Amino acid sequence: MLIDFDIVTVIIGIVIYAIWCVYIYRTKKPAKAYYIFTTVFFVYIMAVIKLTLFPIVMIGLPANIAKNINLIPFKNGIGRTEILNIIMTVPFGIGLPFVSKLRTLKKVTIAGALFSCMIEALQLFEAVFTHGFVLRVIDVNDLIFNTLGVVIGYLLLFAISKVFRISYEESQEGIKGHFICAINEVKL
Repeated sequence: MLIDFDIVTVIIGIVIYAIWCVYIYRTKKPAKAYYIFTTVFFVYIMAVIKLTLFPIVMIGLPANIAKNINLIPFKNGIGRTEILNIIMTVPFGIGLPFVSKLRTLKKVTIAGALFSCMIEALQLFEAVFTHGFVLRVIDVNDLIFNTLGVVIGYLLLFAISKVFRISYEESQEGIKGHFICAINEVKL
């Protein structure tokens, strides 16, 4: 059996996101602009889930988990996969300050490392769930390069915030106001 990222998976993700939005609305009452930023971030997270966890193969193939775990950093050098891991997580470093109160390099880096650890842990769980068969490599390099991508994304946002420092007086409402608040609070 093959479990792929299909319409059912998307619907499950949307239901989880909707429940989360209701919870946030009832507890914090954020501005409408917040929901625009969180929706974009949600779509990004769903894309990462699709890339890193699907398809799940459950057809009784022999266990290969021992061959697909790498705990030695840079064992095979730096290649295409490592560059793609960096690119995949740059949006996380850019987007997180817009959907959370994490607006320092240290906090965003820790959140990015935890996000990467969660992806690798879910890949390991997937391997255990499928009786040891896995399509991906559970790799310490993924953790390193995903976290590096988050840092690069945050530093890009920080550089943009320095170039486009905008006063709060210009706008406090809507998307522009939310964007300005997030940009003005970005710190190293």
